[in-house]
Amino acid sequence: MLQVCDVLCPDKKNNFQTVSFSRKTVTSRIEAIDKNLTSQLESKIGQFKFCSIAMDESTDINDTAQLVLFIRGVDENFEITEELACTRSLKGTTKGCDIFREFQEGLLTLKVPITNICNITTDGAPNMTGKKSGFLGLFNQNYPGNNVVFLHCVIHQDALCKSALNMKPVLDAVVKLVNTIRSRGLTHRQFRDFLQSVQSEYSDVLYYTKVRWLSAGCVFERIWQLKDDIVSFFHEKQCSAECEMLEHTEWLSDFVFFTDLLCYMNNLNVKMQGKNQFIDDIWAHLKAFKLKLNLFAGQLAKNDLSHFSRLNSIPSVNEEKLKNYEDGLKNCILSSNADFKISVPFKQNWIFLPCLSR
Repeated sequence: MLQVCDVLCPDKKNNFQTVSFSRKTVTSRIEAIDKNLTSQLESKIGQFKFCSIAMDESTDINDTAQLVLFIRGVDENFEITEELACTRSLKGTTKGCDIFREFQEGLLTLKVPITNICNITTDGAPNMTGKKSGFLGLFNQNYPGNNVVFLHCVIHQDALCKSALNMKPVLDAVVKLVNTIRSRGLTHRQFRDFLQSVQSEYSDVLYYTKVRWLSAGCVFERIWQLKDDIVSFFHEKQCSAECEMLEHTEWLSDFVFFTDLLCYMNNLNVKMQGKNQFIDDIWAHLKAFKLKLNLFAGQLAKNDLSHFSRLNSIPSVNEEKLKNYEDGLKNCILSSNADFKISVPFKQNWIFLPCLSR
């Protein structure tokens, strides 16, 4: 801790030297902070007039399923509070009944009245959205007559939109290349040393992680930036077969097309994340993105690559490839029209101009 203090606040090191840092003391301080934060959140929740819940179930590094609940509420003074409400461990199965049980216990712990909940957002998994045995169905069965609006997380929908692009063959090849470099200790060390010797801007390639929204775009971009160095490295090791796709124009054009497009999708994802995001903000981001896709498809039909800078750097991309990319964007547009439906019982005009809406 004192070493951390030397970096973060060296002028206050004397204050830290007088504090006990035994395990027991640190544990008790953490527990005290936890109780204080929980008490503050309960106090805020007690003042809510309306609130909404966002839920996600995922697996941690110990293969334990975790249910995460976020809450956003507004009090009578129109002050908005949004916070991580709680995490609940699912020790056994992750069925709808398990999620519903942990949801109820989480709300009971924080004293959240069901009558104050106006919206619950989940992903589209069957254990969440199932109308009989899923969380949605069990909620409606246990609380009949509720006015809760259920939404599908739009960032999940953005990830599903990528499946319409048929990028799996390219993604698999990129993941295989990354694993070839990073999964073998000797090869990985030699690769890092090689990048250092050629004074590369980057020191390594990135692992692909499916559950992280921005991962694919970041991995593709890093491979693109290190493309020439990767080819030189494997040629030097006389293992050119490991990177032969990077020297094939047709595969490379597919790769850079997806790299360009994933960059735009990552930008959309970043805009939709973070605090103080409201439905009208997200709606505007989604509409703008769909307009971009239409624009890109129209430009590709005219052989215009002005919005695909990486693809434009590839010499002689044939028209058949451009037609395939245009069709891929059109499929993505159709997918987004189906997936980006926010099933709420009011119109967009009501959000922006409530007094003029009918």
